[in-house]
Amino acid sequence: MAVPRLPDRPKLLLWLHTAARLRALLLTLERRVVGEEITVRPEDTLGAAGISNQRQARYQRRMSSILAGR
Repeated sequence: MAVPRLPDRPKLLLWLHTAARLRALLLTLERRVVGEEITVRPEDTLGAAGISNQRQARYQRRMSSILAGR
C-alpha cells in the first residue's frame, strides 16, 4: 500500500502564507466598505419613489399651513 506523499514543506508554507495574506486583504477591504457610510438624502428617497421636488414642495407648504392653523 502506497503512502500518500506529503507536500513539500516550503510549498505548504508558501501556500499558507499566501492564503493568510489574501484573507487579511479581504478583511481590510470589507472593513473599508463597511466603514464608509452612504448618505441617503430625503430628495434621493423621494426621487426613487417617483415624487418630484415640486410635488414635495406643494405637500410641505400645504402641511405647514394646516399645522399653522391657516
